[in-house]
Amino acid sequence: MQQLLAQNEIVNKALSPNIPQTPGGGLAFYIATLWQTVITVGGIAFIIYLIWGGVEYMTSGGDKARIDDASKKISSSVIGIAILVASYAITLFIQGVFKINILKPVFPSAL
Repeated sequence: MQQLLAQNEIVNKALSPNIPQTPGGGLAFYIATLWQTVITVGGIAFIIYLIWGGVEYMTSGGDKARIDDASKKISSSVIGIAILVASYAITLFIQGVFKINILKPVFPSAL
């Protein structure tokens, strides 16, 4: 019976085969992938922005306006990484408390 239901299932061949085939798993998979992508891009942006601010600070030549601009970039990048780390910590806390893996959601099949 289960094989018959699998044959009647609609499959989108344009999507990756790594997407879970369980009911409701698709949206949760996309949300988890989006979150992981945001964390990765945010980490890369932190490094670039911190280096940019540091280079501006070193090349300011004592100009007060350029020093202020550079220190704002550095402090903004530190605040950004703090938000990313807090987001990751909250995710790990929720996973530990509820004993579920938010980043790899698996839903029980009703079949």
